Amino acid sequence: MGSVASQIARFVLKLPVVVTTTSREETTAFSKEMGATHTVNHREDVVKQVQELKLDPPIKYIFITHTPAAKYIVDSAAICAPFGKVSSIVQTKEMPMYGTEWMAKSLTFVWTLLGTKPYYKVDMDSHGKILKQLAEMLDSGKVKCHLQQVLPLNLGGVRKAHEESEKSGVMGKIALSVDAEGLGEGKAFM
Repeated sequence: MGSVASQIARFVLKLPVVVTTTSREETTAFSKEMGATHTVNHREDVVKQVQELKLDPPIKYIFITHTPAAKYIVDSAAICAPFGKVSSIVQTKEMPMYGTEWMAKSLTFVWTLLGTKPYYKVDMDSHGKILKQLAEMLDSGKVKCHLQQVLPLNLGGVRKAHEESEKSGVMGKIALSVDAEGLGEGKAFM
């Protein structure tokens, strides 16, 4: 998700500054290839590193795709410009916003969940248009998906996907499919 978001930010929306977090040489190189103008190490003090970049223009948009989300909620307040927008796809029970820079800067927080419109049957036309635009960007190569592994949609595949995701060295996407390893419709989870 992060690599697609950074591509859209840099190459589609043409944002002049895109900062991503990485921790290894290969993820730093990958992130820069995907549109990052700067990277900071998420294993170190993110706020200090971003401040040391002395960015102009200031950061107005933050997209949290990594856990622990609560840590990034706190960091976002220190990094984001007043009236900035912060969104997340990862959950946290801790939303340390009240009485903090979140309030002082009038920051906005938004959950960014792909399935909200179809689940609640809200503005379905725009949801279809967004997915069609993304498909066109993927088909044309303007945005790249980095699918690295396809596993069967069964208990073994789900377990392996979780094991791989829990390792700190995964780069790219892991997918589950009923077509993987000859599974057809009706055979998933059997």
